[in-house]
Amino acid sequence: MFGLLRRILGTGMGIWGGLVAAAIASDPPSAAPPERFNAEARDHWAYRPVQRPDPPAVKRPEWVRNPIDRFILAGLEEMGWQPAPEADRSALIRRLTFDLTGLPPTPKEVEDFVGDNRPDAYERLVDRLLDSPHYGERWAQHWLDLAHYADSNGFELDAERPDAWRYRDWVVRSLNADIPYDRFLALQIAGDELEPNNHDALIATGFCRSGPREVVGGNIIPEVRRQSELSEITGTVGSVFLGLTIACARCHDHKYDAIPTTDYYRLQSFFAASELEDVPIASADERHAYESASKEIAARVKPLKGELAKLEAPYRRAIHETKLQKLSAEERAVMATPPEKRTPAQKRLASGLQTSIRVTWEEVAAAVAADPPVHRRREVLKRSIESIERTSPRPPASAMALVDHRKQAEPTYVLRRGDYQSRGPLVTPRPPGILLASQKAGTFVETSIVPRAEKTGRRSALARWLASPDNPMTARVIVNRFWQHHFGRGIVASPSDFGVRGEPPSHPELLDWLASELVRSGWRFKPIHRLMLTSSAYRQSNRSPVNHAEDDPENTLLWRMNRRRLDAEGVRDAMLAASGELNPKAGGPGVLAPIEKEVEDLIFTEAEVVDLWPEDSNPAEHLRRSLYLFRKRNVRYPLFDSFDAPDTQTACPRRESSTHALQALNLLNGDFAIGRARALADRARNGSTDAGESIRRLYRIALAREPRRSEIDRARSFLKTQADRIAGPDRDRAAWTDLALAMLNSNEFLYIP
Repeated sequence: MFGLLRRILGTGMGIWGGLVAAAIASDPPSAAPPERFNAEARDHWAYRPVQRPDPPAVKRPEWVRNPIDRFILAGLEEMGWQPAPEADRSALIRRLTFDLTGLPPTPKEVEDFVGDNRPDAYERLVDRLLDSPHYGERWAQHWLDLAHYADSNGFELDAERPDAWRYRDWVVRSLNADIPYDRFLALQIAGDELEPNNHDALIATGFCRSGPREVVGGNIIPEVRRQSELSEITGTVGSVFLGLTIACARCHDHKYDAIPTTDYYRLQSFFAASELEDVPIASADERHAYESASKEIAARVKPLKGELAKLEAPYRRAIHETKLQKLSAEERAVMATPPEKRTPAQKRLASGLQTSIRVTWEEVAAAVAADPPVHRRREVLKRSIESIERTSPRPPASAMALVDHRKQAEPTYVLRRGDYQSRGPLVTPRPPGILLASQKAGTFVETSIVPRAEKTGRRSALARWLASPDNPMTARVIVNRFWQHHFGRGIVASPSDFGVRGEPPSHPELLDWLASELVRSGWRFKPIHRLMLTSSAYRQSNRSPVNHAEDDPENTLLWRMNRRRLDAEGVRDAMLAASGELNPKAGGPGVLAPIEKEVEDLIFTEAEVVDLWPEDSNPAEHLRRSLYLFRKRNVRYPLFDSFDAPDTQTACPRRESSTHALQALNLLNGDFAIGRARALADRARNGSTDAGESIRRLYRIALAREPRRSEIDRARSFLKTQADRIAGPDRDRAAWTDLALAMLNSNEFLYIP
């Protein structure tokens, strides 16, 4: 009854709202009853325990390089099909290098591999690439898509997160070190509980902080903000680690999967005591150095700010007085009354009037602009202040962390319709019941949660359960993500939805075999990568003598290799690598690289600061890998946007691959693409006057192969035509730039073979 009354009266109805709230609060909370699941719900394939099947027998055992091939070949033989032939070595090294490092192979690497006659040359190449520091950079991008990482909060303020990059760098280091997935997972959920004195463990919990966050003070009710934070964490953990759309059960029982609302809040209650906190990790010396530098900068700008304030003061007074004169006599009297002497009614009126009489910087700028000498001096002062403040050191290091500070958590209630004011039954921490129903008795019980010093122990208990070999989801979900990135399509094509509305697995036995193999290998990623990459299935050509597209348009049986386009970051990084300009520097704060002036003008208006997108002053920083560019949620690089980079608002388990005109416009007319084409042309020519050799070098750099005779002839003809059309002494270089630009726009450059 009280719930209905609240909906009728709302929450701001004075005494009635207070009486309703008090009545509801007085009702003793009841515990949610145990959930029950019927046999049909429990029998869904993803909820059954992982079984390790024996690889099937096949008719062509000579094609088999490891157990993966038996599962793939058995499916093809059942259809009476044959796998595609093996790709040539140039295609294989290009495919492998992009898959494992996100960069193209160098001409020397291609030459060495093509000429390596050792029987294990391919396996050696796989091992070398897995050991490359670029491996962590490439696979970190896949993980950061899931975490929906960015360097800013999003929403209207979109403020910078000065320490977010530490989490990004932790992911890179962890992947390169091949730390086991059970530990990788646990540190991101409960690093502060598991290793409270380890700064890296604190930084790892940044996974739970990576999503967008509304922080506008006063605009959001604290309870609403808190619930939004918990909802963000709960949904992300459910989709990333469990492959379930748990967030759909926030307001009502899941419409398709066996996830009642009670289970959503049971999962959320693992985080009930957790706080989003920036934990200082800087040394005393670092803090002292920062304070000293900040004081010095403040002292330098103080006289400039004083002069600026004095210069603007008469204009501000005049504008303020003009606005006051537009008020009624009563309103002016209220504003003239000292705040401490105002009655409650006057205080409410004054609060509303503040906005209408506030003097904005735009109004001051417009008034000063009418006086050219004063305007010029104001601009000089603004630029001087900004120039000095841009030299400010970054704040002392902090870990953007999720932490507990108490042994007891606040009680968690089921919130009807997701409304924090409409509390339902009380729930305690527990994983989704449908998953526990398929596990051994005692896999997770409430006594699994062991509080420790100033910690509830809830999140570490959740981490232990997630990485339990009895959990049917965790290993399946992560090996499926590997398969998706290596083969272009997951065994389960809906990688974050293993529920009843998700895609069924194309090779369920193979999925279980890989999941069990991950656990047997100590949860390490690199052995699983190696298995997939050294299989005959992976080494197939993307062209098959027999086209089975009519019967299997999605290539679910893998009768050939899928041809894949580079992702947005891959396009940019490949152009930098081809041009020879790629800055290999790793780690550190995100780099503000140039964006098109039209984009900056569209997004930013003139403000008190001179530049709202202050590019890094070192041009070499602009040429670093895309992973290290500053990711601002509300300002997206046009190249990334056009090539389907995720918007970082939600977890992205699978990137789309669209085709539209803006892609060609960016690659043909964009300043970045033209600049890289010019550098690539210079690299290919390398001071040589032999056009044929320069063309061959261009192909080796951009496409990792030798050109055919017809391609050399066509390139020569193109160069002559372009040179004849271009006037001026630099026409040869311009013609070569056009040829290099055409190469960067070719499908062969933009697609992984």
